[in-house]
Amino acid sequence: MLKLKEIRTNVGLSVAALSKLSGVPVRTIEDIERRGDCRISTARQLCDALHISLDKFYTTDKAEDE
Repeated sequence: MLKLKEIRTNVGLSVAALSKLSGVPVRTIEDIERRGDCRISTARQLCDALHISLDKFYTTDKAEDE
């Protein structure tokens, strides 16, 4: 499961601001937050913009419980 919305809101970015920083279209970010999945290339763009690792971007409920 992706934690994009949680991470984005925790750093105080709107969808539009993240789009501008990452180069990922607003609609794509909205779709990712709604569906919970995306291409690895898109994930890398978002992670670079958020200054986080792919590990932090991708998580499972099991990993959160440990």
